[in-house]
Amino acid sequence: MQSSDRSIRSSVAAAACAVIASMSIGMSQAKDLSEADANAAVEYTAKLQRVVDDKAGVAAETVVRWENDARASGKWDANYAQDLFGALMKLQPDNLVAASQATSYQAMMSVLMTGRAAQAASAKAVTAKSLGDFNIDTVYTAVTPCRIVDTRVAGGFMAVNVTRTFDVDGTTFAGQGGVATSCGIPFGVATAVVMSIAVTGPDNAGFFRAWGLNTEPGTSFLNYVAGQTIAVTTVVPVAPGSGADFSLVSRGANAHAVIDVMGYFAAPVATALDCVSVISPTATVPNNVYTAVDAICPAGRSVTGGGTFPTEGTLGRPNVWTDGSPTAPNGWRTWVNNQSGANRTIASYAQCCRIPGR
Repeated sequence: MQSSDRSIRSSVAAAACAVIASMSIGMSQAKDLSEADANAAVEYTAKLQRVVDDKAGVAAETVVRWENDARASGKWDANYAQDLFGALMKLQPDNLVAASQATSYQAMMSVLMTGRAAQAASAKAVTAKSLGDFNIDTVYTAVTPCRIVDTRVAGGFMAVNVTRTFDVDGTTFAGQGGVATSCGIPFGVATAVVMSIAVTGPDNAGFFRAWGLNTEPGTSFLNYVAGQTIAVTTVVPVAPGSGADFSLVSRGANAHAVIDVMGYFAAPVATALDCVSVISPTATVPNNVYTAVDAICPAGRSVTGGGTFPTEGTLGRPNVWTDGSPTAPNGWRTWVNNQSGANRTIASYAQCCRIPGR
């Protein structure tokens, strides 16, 4: 092993240990990384640096890599390359690393939808999510009502018992009779979409069904009679990405469909933590008395790190040593070893964070 390699691994291991020590509540100290973990950290750091240096190149390679799989899965259309490249470029560097290293098309798309690769990614077809997902918490984002389908404008009426598929996250919906722009649903992220679906001009009594690209459900959501124009707002699971995202069928009648999107459900977007620093009262540390100085986080916040706060007008404290770690119930403890021959003063601080919100 060359000395430079050892130096890199040692630096990475030291940095990782520092992060673990500051983030792991209840741990008195961080354990050293194994050589295998250090090697993996070096490899990951190199991949992350490449994304930082050439994000567009990594995104372009990922698009090319999955083109054949997208075609095979039925998730291909003329805008595939443009839409996927744009979505990948919006990812944070660590998520782009995960997308570029995914082992299947589904796993890559999972990174777009959830920010993490799918745990089981053997299938290459992207399937619609159910409205409730045991693994992913989704949040609702409203959009300005926007027309994505009007069969009176394009495609003709929904022929009785003939299933058709439509897109929800494209850059234009003109081919479906909708607007010629995006409707604000990001490419590849929505698991379900809130839609206003209207029927007009049915030649008989019947009903509409809408669902993702999997098995047709056994229930209807919009019943109508001959000649009626009526609309309903519903939530439809979708399979996001290029090409078709959901299915629609008219049972019992030929009829026109008009669809506006009003919002979508997707995995929450990562947000920066809301953090404050809390400083303890200044403590007097006697000579040769090992002393603990605690800073405590306010209720609702969790300690993520901490350290010492200079109280003597200088950062230098000869012959005074400090060590720190998270401590119960929710703070940062600085241990002070004063061997200066006289009393010294010192304060501890805690970095206290929470997810933004009420």
